[in-house]
Amino acid sequence: MNPERLRRIDSLTPGVNAREDEMWKNGARWVYSITYDEGCAALLDHALPVHRRYGVPGHVAVLASQIGVPRNVPGSSYHGMMILCTDEIHSLRAEGWGVSCHSMTHASITPENAHYEVVKSRAVLEEVLGIPVPLFCVPGSNDCYPASLAVAREAGYSGIITIYDDINTRQTDLMRLCRVPLHTEYPPPFFSAFDPFKRIQQAIEAGGWIIDYCHCPMPGKPIHPWKDCTVEQLEERFQAIRRFGGDEVWLAEPGEVVEYLLSAKHTP
Repeated sequence: MNPERLRRIDSLTPGVNAREDEMWKNGARWVYSITYDEGCAALLDHALPVHRRYGVPGHVAVLASQIGVPRNVPGSSYHGMMILCTDEIHSLRAEGWGVSCHSMTHASITPENAHYEVVKSRAVLEEVLGIPVPLFCVPGSNDCYPASLAVAREAGYSGIITIYDDINTRQTDLMRLCRVPLHTEYPPPFFSAFDPFKRIQQAIEAGGWIIDYCHCPMPGKPIHPWKDCTVEQLEERFQAIRRFGGDEVWLAEPGEVVEYLLSAKHTP
């Protein structure tokens, strides 16, 4: 790592622009969350131990029709991988993890199938898991976002997680939550490489909220470099969050943060 870059980040004043009325839970200056699309069972072997070491809660976005079975999305890099079962999801929740609905089948969402993929999927997932599922996670690309948004309130969701790459703030529309990709290397022409410090300075200075996302980090080599980091890179990321967040970062799964923001809006 470039020593000059480390000096610049180390010199940051946490919460320098955060007013008292813009602090987060327990006086935190900024927030960090991470989500895993698909909910592969291999998270238990590889990602979960890293979460436990650093005290970071996670969050899985799962398909309502594919719990505890091999993933059935032909063409996906994760096709055929075993998905977390109900008991495993409940075990993660007991450790502070959250869960969101990632549609019914991971199909491209259009006005024609939105009720099935977005509305019915929530009812199915809540029945399968036996818990409330207040967040929807857009599958595929952000092209699915407009049709998802159009029916999300009918479904009763309190937030939508997208893949717009930015931080969130206390003023962010909860129906358009942004996420920061953790990838080993993005495709050409830019070849953007993994960055353990991505958006940390921005979140600190703006008093913002980072939601990272990837799929299923594996040791040594990602399943797909455009969609994932490795376990070693995940650990680098958590080290950076802990190092520069200290006592001023709130480590929380997205559902907890959304609930906090909604509660704050209704507090006189």
